[in-house]
Amino acid sequence: MPQDGFLAGVFDLFHVGHLDVLERARTACDRLVVGVLTDEWAMDAWGARPFVPLVERVQILEHLRAVDEVVVIDDVDAEVLTGRLVFAADLDGILGADDLTDVPAGFLQVLPDARLSRSTILRAAIDQRQSRSSVA
Repeated sequence: MPQDGFLAGVFDLFHVGHLDVLERARTACDRLVVGVLTDEWAMDAWGARPFVPLVERVQILEHLRAVDEVVVIDDVDAEVLTGRLVFAADLDGILGADDLTDVPAGFLQVLPDARLSRSTILRAAIDQRQSRSSVA
């Protein structure tokens, strides 16, 4: 029986680390569904709005070979999502946002760390550049 996988993230400032984790997730399942977290979720979790609007983040992901489907999700506990691929093969389809907090432990796989490029590093570099340009 084919196994569906579900991986969620904000995917702001898309970089090679995102691509790496998506490709590794895709090798672990037959079909990969990616959940893109909303701007409001990012505001609540990070205290900052993503640089790239939600519709554009979705469009970027839709064009990747590793991704079979993209859905928008909100209102999910960040600890449940961090670095985890959720397998939905035995759970009657893809998990909804409300289902993620109650996923049995056997259905979660923690993916190894991605490459060193990180959104937080990019965000800090942008913030630093913006603060320098506002002083000048």
